[in-house]
Amino acid sequence: MSTDSSSGPAATSASYSTGSNHSSGGPERPSSGDSPGNDESPKKRRTAGSVAVIACAECRKARQKCDGQNTKPCTRCRMRSLDCRYEPHTKTHKEFLLREIANLRKDNTRLKSINEQVSENASDLQQRCHDLQASQQWQQIILNEIGSNGHDREIIRKLRVGESSEKIARWLSEQDPISRNMHMIPPGSRSLLDIVDAFELHYRTQDGQRGQHGEVSPVGCQWTEVCPSQTLLDHLFSLYFTWVHPVHMLFSETAFKESFDAGDDTYCSSALVNAICAMACHLMEAGDVEEEIDDLTTLANGFMNQARREVIPAKGMPLTSVQALAVMYLAELSHGKARSASGYLRTCTEYLKVIDMDEQSSDAREITLCGIQTLNTSSTGMTYQKLYAPEFSAMDRSSMQHIDLDGDRDVWRFYRAADDHHYLPVRPSHAVLTAFHQSQLFRIIHASLNLYCGLCGRATAQAILTLYRRYLDWEHDLPAVLQKIDVDAQPLPHVLFLHVQYHVAVIQHLEPLLQAKAFDGSAEDFLRGLVIRHAKEAIGVLEQSRRLYSTRYILPLISFCIIHVGDTLIRYTPHDPSGTQVVEFCLASLQEASAGFPICGPLQELFKRTAEEYGVPLPSNIDEITGNLGSYGMDDILDACTRLDYKQPIDQSIRHVDGKVEEEWADKWQQIVENPARPPRPTPPWKRGVPNKSQMRIDTMLNA
Repeated sequence: MSTDSSSGPAATSASYSTGSNHSSGGPERPSSGDSPGNDESPKKRRTAGSVAVIACAECRKARQKCDGQNTKPCTRCRMRSLDCRYEPHTKTHKEFLLREIANLRKDNTRLKSINEQVSENASDLQQRCHDLQASQQWQQIILNEIGSNGHDREIIRKLRVGESSEKIARWLSEQDPISRNMHMIPPGSRSLLDIVDAFELHYRTQDGQRGQHGEVSPVGCQWTEVCPSQTLLDHLFSLYFTWVHPVHMLFSETAFKESFDAGDDTYCSSALVNAICAMACHLMEAGDVEEEIDDLTTLANGFMNQARREVIPAKGMPLTSVQALAVMYLAELSHGKARSASGYLRTCTEYLKVIDMDEQSSDAREITLCGIQTLNTSSTGMTYQKLYAPEFSAMDRSSMQHIDLDGDRDVWRFYRAADDHHYLPVRPSHAVLTAFHQSQLFRIIHASLNLYCGLCGRATAQAILTLYRRYLDWEHDLPAVLQKIDVDAQPLPHVLFLHVQYHVAVIQHLEPLLQAKAFDGSAEDFLRGLVIRHAKEAIGVLEQSRRLYSTRYILPLISFCIIHVGDTLIRYTPHDPSGTQVVEFCLASLQEASAGFPICGPLQELFKRTAEEYGVPLPSNIDEITGNLGSYGMDDILDACTRLDYKQPIDQSIRHVDGKVEEEWADKWQQIVENPARPPRPTPPWKRGVPNKSQMRIDTMLNA
């Protein structure tokens, strides 16, 4: 029994004691004085030490608890001088290894990604280093040429517009291939064959140029054989894009210039370049550039002749040839040759139906389609010939609706002479925005012309007033930048001309009713007052344009507008303003423009005859105003107007005016103009907060 009691809990607890009297490892027996009931010496309990998660091999074999770590032997093995080894559990070890494998795979993937990135960066740095070395070589070529060949101003211009050093250096090589072509070849790549090829190319090009002109053209003759210098070519381009392009936008200016500089024929062609130069010659003065120009007419004819040679009408002709034909129409009309000019316009319109236009962007195509459509309508408005604008889907859909009007970054300056680039400020041109609203206006004009030609049935009160309402809506929807036309706002010339075209269009839309005697009494007075009001506003805008920019640069379309406005004023209100003053203003404006536009001479003669027909006294200094106006015969008049008169052929329009116009006029005016029975149109963003200045009332007429 005593043996069994010694193996109880007390003995088990004592077996873990580390006292000095336990050398034998046996149980420690209590002394005689130690009794369970003695409060002064209570029973001591063992405090557990740190226990390892995984016991060593010796402790596991002895089924003892272990306090060791992987790097340190446990207490039991140390005291017994045993080999303390740790062997992980099979299950735990497997999980550990799997985790290690997954971590290693992640590290491997990350290192691969870093390695690829380092390789890419190394390749990129190597390419950048190569590009920098090449750029330094191009820049060194440019530096070597500055001050040695007379191209300094052109080099500076190209740098200012952001051209690359390589592009400028290659352009320099084209100016003098013999001395510069070798600089374009890296030293390590030069060979005898390179030298032979460079010299052969130079002499082959030089021989071709000499065969045409007897001398080498400094421009390189890629686009034109006529222009004697790059300076003159730049001057002609600046004149065209300042005064012609914003009024007659027939192609994309940005795309054209980029193709021209790059030598690419997608948006540029020899025909188009020469047509532009021919038109710009009408805006040029002999002393504008340093080059001596013997005769501007001869120069313009040279450009036109090359443009004619370059345009080969065919189904496969490029869109640039169609654009060139449209510009050639303007140049020929400006020269007072409307009959031959109309052939160019008709041809370019016909070929729009059959050529492939996909080579140019959708924006560029739409600009061309709208420009030619507008040109057709304006030509009809000037000459009153039958409309020739063939109906086909591409032209019907084109209205510049999809063009980014806010993306227009073109600028405008009051450019006249070559030095104007250096000191005249620039301002936003709003040319694309102006062209967009002009195309919308001429769509209404097109409908009005068709109405009076009988192509839309009878010209009823309903039809006439519906179009008049569209005119009012057009003016109402103009953005603020196109509405401000007072002198203090310094409006752009093409914006002023847009307003002139609007007022003339309204006059020509309403005047046939006066000529047809469709009204009498107060109704006729009201209608006459409406026409006079638009004529006065138009001549006021023309006076502003003359004060700000002179009339030297007005195009034939605006010249016709001048005499139409003057005709209306001296016909219907010869005393307010003074008919003589109106005649003086119109003749003086045409005289100033005639310096570059021969068509103005016959127009002066026709308007002078009109004043005499209406009994309006001519100015006392008529010879001074008209510059001793010469005599113009029938052919001169036909070449200007394609008819013997500039006036609206009322007899053709009267036939199509409905007999019930006067009877239905008041009710239709109330219904269409004053209280249109339709949902309100959404106000364009640029018009929010701007009152409608064009709303007209006829209380006077209705109450009469």
